[in-house]
Amino acid sequence: MTDFLFGLASGPAEETARQFHIHQPHVLWLENTPFAISNMVVTQWAIMAVLIVIAVLVNRAVIHGRFTKLRGTLELLVDFLEGWYGSFIGSRQAARRFMPLLGSLFLFILVSNYSGIIPSAGYGWSIFAPTGRWGTTAALAIVVAVASQYVAAKEMGFGGWIKHLLHLGPLSVLEEFVRPFSLSLRLFGNIFGEETLLAVIIFLVPYVAPLPIMGLSLLFGAIQAVVFTTLTSIYIGGILEAHAAHGHGSGHGHGEKGHPEVAHAH
Repeated sequence: MTDFLFGLASGPAEETARQFHIHQPHVLWLENTPFAISNMVVTQWAIMAVLIVIAVLVNRAVIHGRFTKLRGTLELLVDFLEGWYGSFIGSRQAARRFMPLLGSLFLFILVSNYSGIIPSAGYGWSIFAPTGRWGTTAALAIVVAVASQYVAAKEMGFGGWIKHLLHLGPLSVLEEFVRPFSLSLRLFGNIFGEETLLAVIIFLVPYVAPLPIMGLSLLFGAIQAVVFTTLTSIYIGGILEAHAAHGHGSGHGHGEKGHPEVAHAH
C-alpha cells in the first residue's frame, strides 16, 4: 500500500521517498534476525519510559500532597475520561475500576499518535509512530480481547462465563474476539493513512502545505485514542450488563435479577 501511495507522487518525490524509506520502519540492531530492533520498537520503549516517569512524578506529588500543573492537568483528564467511560460502562464507580486499563490504553495511543507529527518522524532512522503499523494496534487489540474475557470470567464465575459463551452461539462467540481486532484495523488505517498523506505532501509541497495536516493530526490523534478506548469501555459495559441480566451468573449463585448495581460491587 505504501508503494502504491508513493507511486502517486511522480519524479523526484517518488525517488526521494524510496531512497530515504519514508514511513518505513528502519532496523537499527540485529537485522535479519527474529529479534530485530527497529526505530518503531525504540519509539515504543521511549513512549513507555516517558509515561512511567510521568506516572512516578505525579504519584509522588499526590503522596506528598503537592499540587503541580502536571498533576492538575492529568487529574482533569482522568476526571473527564472517567465520566465519559462511565456513561458507557454504567457509572463512574464502575469506570473507576477499569481506569488503569482504559487510561493506560488512552495515554499510550495518544502519545503514539502524536509522535508521528514530530518533524522528521518516519524518515530514515528517526522516530516512528508505533500506531502507524498494524503489529502495534493488533497487540493492543489482543490486550482488549483478553481483558474483556477476563472481566467476564471474573464477574460471572468461570462456569457462568462458559455458559454465557455457549448461550451466545458460534457466530456471537467469534464476534466477541473479532470486535477488538476491528479496533486495531480502524486505528492502524487512520494513523497510517494520515502519516502517509503527510509524507507525500511534505515532498510535493514542503514547509507550508503540511502545516494544516499537522494541525488536524493533533485533533484526529486524540479522537482515535478516545474512539479506541470508548469502544473498549462499551465491550466491558456489555459484559457487566449481561452479567446483571442473568442474575449475576450461575458462578455466583445469587439468582437475583434487576439489580445491576451489584455487578459493580466486586
